[in-house]
Amino acid sequence: MPRAKPSRADAFGSLLGTAKPELASPGPSAVALDQIRVRARQPRRHFDEGSLASLAQSIREQGVLQPVLLRQTDRDYELIAGERRVRAARLAGLSEVPAVVRDASDEEADVLAALENLQREDLNPLDEVEATLTIVARELCVPVDEVVPLLHAQRRTPDPQTVTRLDGVFARLGRGTWRSFATNKAGVLRFPPELLELMRQGSLEYTRAAALSRVKDDALRAELICRTLEENLSVREIASAAKPPPTEATQLRRVRDLLDERQVARLGVRERKRIHTLLDELETILNGAQGQRS
Repeated sequence: MPRAKPSRADAFGSLLGTAKPELASPGPSAVALDQIRVRARQPRRHFDEGSLASLAQSIREQGVLQPVLLRQTDRDYELIAGERRVRAARLAGLSEVPAVVRDASDEEADVLAALENLQREDLNPLDEVEATLTIVARELCVPVDEVVPLLHAQRRTPDPQTVTRLDGVFARLGRGTWRSFATNKAGVLRFPPELLELMRQGSLEYTRAAALSRVKDDALRAELICRTLEENLSVREIASAAKPPPTEATQLRRVRDLLDERQVARLGVRERKRIHTLLDELETILNGAQGQRS
């Protein structure tokens, strides 16, 4: 009988330290919700209210099926992974949840939380990039903010040992190569800070944030962000609104190009009559302006 394919969590066991003896823990145990404190650096910041309500109803009927991950502090328990389940359990009126309590350093907790975030079905590109950077930083023993420059440096001047480690970590992540990550995904970090914050809050999805990021004028971008949130502008509408209005010279050239005799002749009687009416109006305006100048 063929062996079952390992889960992403199993594949990353050695990277995340889950196999280290000091991180081992017994099976799940019940922990009071009022003893669980959310970490300040949780990677996920937005939770859809409708989705939480649905999960809360499921928890009322079936309980919490997957334990949350905690680490113990001097006074309480700090949540590493499972904030959505904790929130839904509180909505469902539970007083405790099943939990796995693990000894973990700040760095190990960051990586475990990042892996949990990567396995979400509703993961957006910014969440994916930030979680990936956390995991790669742990693997390469560098600060998170140095990962992207390092990836670009490896593309220009590869170091065989570093490349091998990068190939391995991205292969286990199952999200493409580190080269494609550096080229295509990490660019989201260059979005203006206000767009990144809206993405983290869940107020703006990637496609519209990307369209807004291409607006280089700060004032115009701020105006379009407000309009996008208030009027629910589409990507096409954002791009159209970001275009500068045509100059008079440009419009006159377009009119001259359109007034081709053969093109006008192909129109119907009603359309040609409308064109003649408009041309008469234009002639009246221009003659009036010329008379005022003289």
